Amino acid sequence: MRPLGKSLLSIWGALPVLVRAPILAFVVLDVGSTCAAVPLFVNTKILTEIPWSLPLTLLLMWLFWLYAIGRGQPAATREYRARMTRRKTLAAPVWRGALLAIMVCLIATWSLRLILPSIEPVDPPHLAIDVRAYPVATVIGLTLALAISAGIVEEVAFRGYLQKSLEEAYGIVPALLVTGVAFWFAHADKVTLSHLPFHVAVSILLGTVTYLTRSLLPAIIAHALGDALLLPAYVYQRPAALWSLLSARPVFEGHATGSLGAILSAFRPALLLEPGTHLLAVAGWVLIVSSIVAVLALRHLARVAVTAGAC
Repeated sequence: MRPLGKSLLSIWGALPVLVRAPILAFVVLDVGSTCAAVPLFVNTKILTEIPWSLPLTLLLMWLFWLYAIGRGQPAATREYRARMTRRKTLAAPVWRGALLAIMVCLIATWSLRLILPSIEPVDPPHLAIDVRAYPVATVIGLTLALAISAGIVEEVAFRGYLQKSLEEAYGIVPALLVTGVAFWFAHADKVTLSHLPFHVAVSILLGTVTYLTRSLLPAIIAHALGDALLLPAYVYQRPAALWSLLSARPVFEGHATGSLGAILSAFRPALLLEPGTHLLAVAGWVLIVSSIVAVLALRHLARVAVTAGAC
């Protein structure tokens, strides 16, 4: 290796993990996101009546995954890439425990996303490209391609290369917190600081499942499924009940009792028994119940993972 190359590697190796890991994670994110974005963008310009970007994106994501888990050159980084992307297979009991955990965690995070605009000012979600004018089949293809690619690329980058490195250097709690903030920052071009609680909560739940199973696979499934189910609402602003929560204003605006009083009033249990639809109260209590169940599901997953690992 030339002296310049050795010097650069020496400088890179001297950087603390807290600096190196985020840089590498965002490089991985940019490479993977670019690979996924190109066919999606072109599909909105060429042959728009055919969702041809979906199979092409799936192929590109498969190649991205193979490289991320240690295939291909350079050979010197294969072991590192394989370690950062964790286990590639899981025992059946761990899969069952993980699927239960991610489903409950998805309900909790969806509920949080729905009530957040009513607690603090959060802009309604929007997509960079308005695809409503395209055929339904094309919109479905674009949505699935976007959800699947986001699930793979973002989990490899954040729960893989970033969180795994931080876990090894600093432990799981700092790793979850730093990864959560980085996960929000990666979306900062589309969201504001008010979205931070949601992104950190999602990242911590996905990161915990990843840590317990020692695999990215459950988190990839959860991430892709969560995006696939929410993106149609972002595109068509339907169903109306769902969009009314996503585009709501904080309940404390103009409320005489102040912020805390207005929020407590909006979520009081008595509303669930009154006639009419109190969507905010329902979403709030779904969040409370699902969060409790999520903790229990994660504890169950931890026991299952330990038992499976000991066998």
